[in-house]
Amino acid sequence: MLAFQLMTMTNVDTVQETGRPASGGPTDSYDPVPAVIDWLVGLVTGVIGLVLTAVGVGLYTQVDQAMITETVTEEGVEVNGLTQSEAITAAGQFVDWLSIGVVLTGLASVVGAAAFVIVRRRTRRRVAREGGTTATFWACAVYGAIVTALVSFIPGSAVVGGGAAAYLHDGDSVRTGTAAGVVGTILTVPLVAFLAIGFVAGAGAVGELAGGAVLAALVIAAELVALLVNAGFGALGGFLVARFV
Repeated sequence: MLAFQLMTMTNVDTVQETGRPASGGPTDSYDPVPAVIDWLVGLVTGVIGLVLTAVGVGLYTQVDQAMITETVTEEGVEVNGLTQSEAITAAGQFVDWLSIGVVLTGLASVVGAAAFVIVRRRTRRRVAREGGTTATFWACAVYGAIVTALVSFIPGSAVVGGGAAAYLHDGDSVRTGTAAGVVGTILTVPLVAFLAIGFVAGAGAVGELAGGAVLAALVIAAELVALLVNAGFGALGGFLVARFV
């Protein structure tokens, strides 16, 4: 009888769970997202990063003072409070810093994509050896951020992404949804930071530092608001999943 009980317990412990485990239930071998999705995420993100890097390099090397001068002169570009000469000088500084921001954003995307694939492979190997779940907190947050990007044409898309992250992760749903909203926004930080620097540098080059600082502050404030809004929507998605799913 004892041997039969031991065999039964062993069989239960080694069952492969393929669906979402019940809240608070076992997560042994819980693997809701196929490994091919990790590779697809890494590939697409890496390609986007390479494209951004190429665009940034192109802006930095191809858009020179002569091109800016020609554009401003032929198109009759006017900037309130600035002469054409000042606008050309300011634009040159702005484009240089913006280019750096685009390049760094692209490189960060490439590095992040590679790191994601490597970490996910290690996690899957560990789970194959030791059991547990491949649906880790940060992996689910990334998946949720991707869902948010895919449905970004829908107002409040972070609710969907946060809900997806919470559904995949068997843990604190609100925290997971919040993380998904943050991950989806934080990738734009390098670009926004250098955009702000570009405003300050361009305005400073023509003696309008205060105006550039105001523009930079507005850009940074908009980024912070977007971060808070997406985090809040993600948390709402996580709450809805915990409450109704």
